[in-house]
Amino acid sequence: MDKAFLADIQGRLDTIEPGADVLHPLMDALREGLRAERAVAYGIELAPDHYAASFCHGSGFAQSQSELMGILNGFLNQQPNPWGYFDPARPAAPQRNRALHFRPHAETEAPAPLHDTGSAAWRRLGISATEQAQVRERVHEGVTTLYRQLRMEHMFQLRTLVCEDSAMLAWIGALRSEPFTPREQRLLQELVPSLHRRLELETRLREAGLLGTALEAALEALGQPAYVVSSKGRVAYANSAGRAQLEQVAPSLVEAVRRHAQGEALPSGTSVTLLQVRGLCPHYLVVDRSVEAQTGAKVHMLATRWGLTGREAEVLEHIIQGTSNKVIAARLGCAERTVEVHVTHVLNKADAESRSALIAKFFQAS
Repeated sequence: MDKAFLADIQGRLDTIEPGADVLHPLMDALREGLRAERAVAYGIELAPDHYAASFCHGSGFAQSQSELMGILNGFLNQQPNPWGYFDPARPAAPQRNRALHFRPHAETEAPAPLHDTGSAAWRRLGISATEQAQVRERVHEGVTTLYRQLRMEHMFQLRTLVCEDSAMLAWIGALRSEPFTPREQRLLQELVPSLHRRLELETRLREAGLLGTALEAALEALGQPAYVVSSKGRVAYANSAGRAQLEQVAPSLVEAVRRHAQGEALPSGTSVTLLQVRGLCPHYLVVDRSVEAQTGAKVHMLATRWGLTGREAEVLEHIIQGTSNKVIAARLGCAERTVEVHVTHVLNKADAESRSALIAKFFQAS
């Protein structure tokens, strides 16, 4: 029975589509397998001046998922750092990725917070003897209202802080009126590696999305054709300037990556930088700076073709370099609103819908 439970949870963690809400569908199975009355999982975002819940899933609660989220956020927004037996910003090492068994909150005046009493219980939380009274008072003041609101102040807790190094990925646990047995504690502990692996994957996917957006913005700002090329020769990304001539330069990109990998001299005007991301084969940032010297002449040619004024031609050159309106205004000694007007005129005269479309049109023009 225990093997079937573990296999079921681990199988779901491995098969639920990446990027999907992986913990929500596990709550009912986790509650039943641990013979608990309730199960809950939540994550915490650390804002500069407060906490916020990134997610909250529960099973066996009278409240709906949205109500649980609202209650948790209402609690977190009022809490100092930290508020309980662990610091969400940096949980103590003894608590990371370990299944721990806690007394009911109503019994916090007991000698120790864990079900097994004595000074060893505090050491298992990474809390020193000098901190114990302060921590107990903080827990009592901070958590009483929340636990009473959820009617769990008389429940034992079995929980784990799933962490990646010192960062907490999720609080996952179960609650019931009777103490948990070594069996349930062992089962939760055996699930921790699978939970950790999957939550770490989800974190990496979210980071990839964030970093992808940042990389795109950075490459657009270069104002030069730029590409991300895999070690296998696939162009994974090209900025607007790069897309304009990708078909013609693709073979030379692969050659540049090959030369760089073998330590050979690169073609004049080309730079190659290794991008190493954990879990991916090597990728390379290739920037073609050979067109930089040609930009001035091309700006003059296209300014004449598109009927731009002298000031609009200056603005066009800055746009091609990826310069923001604020910086253009400072360089030209005029108001930012004036630059916005010039940019609009340039886009209209070039028949381009956006700055990126204008950059692509600029590099495509012969």
